[in-house]
Amino acid sequence: MDTFDVAVIGLGAAGSAALAALARAGAKVIGIDRYAPPHALGSSHGETRLLRTAYSEGAAYVPMVLRAITLWQELEARTHTSLFQQQGVFYCGPPGERFLDSARQAAARWNLPVTAAPPLPQLAIPQGWQCFEERDGGFILAEPAIAAFLADARSHGARILSDCRCGGIDAGGARVTLDTSAGALAADRVVVTTGAWIDELVPQLRALTYTERRVLHWFEDTGRRHTAGAGFKPFAVTTGDDRMIYGFPANAAGEVKVGEHFSAERIASPDTVEREISARDVEHIVAMVAQFLPGLGRRTRSTVCFYPMSWDEHFIIDRAPNDPRIVIGAGLSGHGFKFAPVIGEALANMALARKQEIDVGFFSLARRAR
Repeated sequence: MDTFDVAVIGLGAAGSAALAALARAGAKVIGIDRYAPPHALGSSHGETRLLRTAYSEGAAYVPMVLRAITLWQELEARTHTSLFQQQGVFYCGPPGERFLDSARQAAARWNLPVTAAPPLPQLAIPQGWQCFEERDGGFILAEPAIAAFLADARSHGARILSDCRCGGIDAGGARVTLDTSAGALAADRVVVTTGAWIDELVPQLRALTYTERRVLHWFEDTGRRHTAGAGFKPFAVTTGDDRMIYGFPANAAGEVKVGEHFSAERIASPDTVEREISARDVEHIVAMVAQFLPGLGRRTRSTVCFYPMSWDEHFIIDRAPNDPRIVIGAGLSGHGFKFAPVIGEALANMALARKQEIDVGFFSLARRAR
């Protein structure tokens, strides 16, 4: 039986980052994924991911995202790739909108460069709404980022098993044994970052996590006005009624990606989710694009994405309750991609019992008892 210092199960954003961090630390490490990453069957696809620094979701996130930017740039340098497009982020919404007020408060607390700004000309913004920009944000190229993590891991000696399903974890011996479709293997420690499939291997999380089905959309940039060259920026527009749309400059195919945070469907299993796009999936986003992005053309395509959620919508970065040799990265809740390198670093440090570069104690399971 092959043996390793650490095995990483699930090679999406967090898992591929953890694998690379472990390999760079000199560990004998193997990464396992049921598909062939980067792929479009989990939570880490869709071309782009927004990177905001004026983070309204909680005080613990701003130091993490600032650390993540540094680590993204180091990954780019090591792999000779361009992954982080630091174009700034444009925010807009009605006066008194809670999300925007919290973003401003975070920016003030951490002295982030955030300034009032006129509306982007490509957006139809109601008169009197507040608009501002953060300078240091932007977006990450999703699939190239995962490919870069995996290339980085391989270059430092990691072994990768793609299209390999892990059917179970046996922690009853001196080493943890994994039952995989490629045969059994053993490791001193295991990192589990399987996203929507987390409770298959860590059933203790079943009551603490759930998965949402979300849909991402692309619209035609008919006039080529929504490009970075035309001054269009990554944006987040909130409407004051618990709805938000966000998007990115047009891609090379002349499409603008637009996502939303106002409709979600809990799913029983990622293996049986409906991946076909329905009229219900698109009706609300089409209406909001017509309202706020009237210069865009037809919807060109849409795709299903999973949001693995924790009970309180904050990440889980901790050891398993039943065995400290098993380290968990779970519940990344739709906004974890930007943090991937720092989450991967934290998981690797936890698996190797090394000092953390940044405090991630907030994300332990112990918070449930607080």
